[in-house]
Amino acid sequence: MTIRDIQGVVGDEQGCDDARVPVRRDLVGRRDVLRGALGTAAALAGAGVIAACVPPAGPSGVPSPGATLPPPETSTLRLVSPSACDPPAALAKAFLLEEGFTDITYVRVPATTTEWLTKGLADFSSGYGNLIATNVDLGQPYLALAGVHPGCLELFAAPGITSIRDLRGKTIAVNAKNASDLFYGFFSILLAYIGMDPRTDVNFIEIGPDIAALRDAFVDGRSAAFIASAANGPQLRRNPKNPGKVILDTTMDKPWSQYYCCQLVANRDWARRNPIATKRVTRAVLRAADLVARDRASAAHQYVAGGFFSTTPAATDEDIVNEVIRDLSYDWRELDPEETLRFFALRLADAQLVKMTPQEVIAQGSDFAYMRQLRTELKR
Repeated sequence: MTIRDIQGVVGDEQGCDDARVPVRRDLVGRRDVLRGALGTAAALAGAGVIAACVPPAGPSGVPSPGATLPPPETSTLRLVSPSACDPPAALAKAFLLEEGFTDITYVRVPATTTEWLTKGLADFSSGYGNLIATNVDLGQPYLALAGVHPGCLELFAAPGITSIRDLRGKTIAVNAKNASDLFYGFFSILLAYIGMDPRTDVNFIEIGPDIAALRDAFVDGRSAAFIASAANGPQLRRNPKNPGKVILDTTMDKPWSQYYCCQLVANRDWARRNPIATKRVTRAVLRAADLVARDRASAAHQYVAGGFFSTTPAATDEDIVNEVIRDLSYDWRELDPEETLRFFALRLADAQLVKMTPQEVIAQGSDFAYMRQLRTELKR
């Protein structure tokens, strides 16, 4: 299946070739920068919540193996509406229909919160490493299934701040001062990683209800720094009132660039009730990731055409999405998702935000067995 085949499922009928954006030859891709630095981590197969089975054949374009899985236990599926860094979740709809799901709903709720899970609004979402580890530690039924891509977080700082250490004594806005808030959690591990104490070395203030409020607090000077996820970075760069510059880019800067930012996560209870359906969702999303890696411009077009992103003026939508995904690696075979959870669990422990050991977080909050199987069964 190609992106052209998906147009009628997630967007309009305009040919993708007509929607391509010019290639910026002055920009160096993430892959060119990191190719020599990032190796493929070793993966050990094992049983889990959704013990591996053999996937079915699929149409040409994104290859899939020839044997079949049993039918999914349910034909109904709810996914959190994906952020601009996550077109695979949007383009996966065509593959999900192929996998036997007939009632597919994208729920508009922020992926940066746990609302989708705690309020029972969706079955699958995209999870950040620190958010997964934190909520597993808190007893939430998070289940990480596959890594999708690293990167997509940028740290903007006010004038005069050129490093994380310069945040000492500064005021920073977060939605909530607890580890279940993505932004408080990520700021905390950044600070702890260089030996600072997030509880005493920075003045965190709570400003709700969402990331837009944090952006506004940065722009008007109430906050000295802002973590911009997905489209928020490109949008802030286009804002003439933007007071700062990027001092950390997790797409490019080590060690953050060496770990997944976004992983496919499920409600663990749903996955246990529907193990075959969970495998089928995992396979659909990873096949879509291969599609995005193959043609980013067309993927951005289909993501926007599918109604997943809108700004004012609308003409900038595809430009923004293209900027978001330009340097992200969607080679989900590249990194080890287990190492990502271990890394973030250790960093959260350094910040005294979790009590579980990394191995406990991995054991209770992940099942990567089927992803590992698909690494060999889904050919590039």
